[in-house]
Amino acid sequence: MTSFYGKRFHKLIICLVLLLPQFALAENMKLEVIPLQHRMVDDVVHIIRPLVTPGGTVTGMNNQLIIKTTPSNLAEIKRILKSIDHAPRRLMITVKQNVGGNLNTRENTLSGIYASDDVQINAGHDHSNEGLTVIAGDKDSYIRYRTQDSTSQSDNRNTFKVQALEGRPAFINQGQSIPVDSSITFITRDGVVVNQSTDYHEVRSGFYVLPRLNGDLVTLIAATDLSSIQPGHHATSNVQGIETTVTGRLGEWMELGGIEQSFNQGNRQNFASSNRRGQKIRTVLIKVDEIK
Repeated sequence: MTSFYGKRFHKLIICLVLLLPQFALAENMKLEVIPLQHRMVDDVVHIIRPLVTPGGTVTGMNNQLIIKTTPSNLAEIKRILKSIDHAPRRLMITVKQNVGGNLNTRENTLSGIYASDDVQINAGHDHSNEGLTVIAGDKDSYIRYRTQDSTSQSDNRNTFKVQALEGRPAFINQGQSIPVDSSITFITRDGVVVNQSTDYHEVRSGFYVLPRLNGDLVTLIAATDLSSIQPGHHATSNVQGIETTVTGRLGEWMELGGIEQSFNQGNRQNFASSNRRGQKIRTVLIKVDEIK
């Protein structure tokens, strides 16, 4: 019986010896509330938490850190806080969308009239006087050949600017409503009914960006949604979206992405033919400048 109680007492002593360092550590823990001057509590807690001694805690509330740790660890954390709790740098972020391209068009048309007594034959129809025209014959019977080459270039630039703070997200957006006419035809007992209406489609452009600085080096998490309206009988919109992370230096342009398209289209019918070929280029650039 004595031996049984002796073994249990021996195990209890061993457990107490093993727990003594933790008891001693708990007694040496210190609780302190540290107010932050510039940084947000949530940002700082994520940085400090891995640095706290095992058994310690760090929380935040009302722009204050509540830290429970050993005095030596607390002194180390305070030194780190001095280096990170500074006023965030003010930034001007510029996003630029460049839309350019070229278009080459060639048109060839053959038309004519042949008249004899009461018989008249018309071939092709071309009433344009543009381009090079060659006519052979007289007003009653002739052959007309027209050819035209045209070249056009486009260069459109959209620029967006927004102020931001280091480590804080920024967002800017603008939009435009485009009217789109539509019609629906119904067949009823009383006849055909055409219902016409106008809908408005929203075309928006903007970007979201989160800048982080390390000296003059900037890392950007960016998402852009840039649109442009293509004029015409039926207005259409071109949309380009990009989500990416880029790194560069303050004051220099960085390319977020781009699209390059080439096309070659031909059309031939009866006595006329046309060919359109060209290229469209879209690039999105971003730049960060420090406001001092």
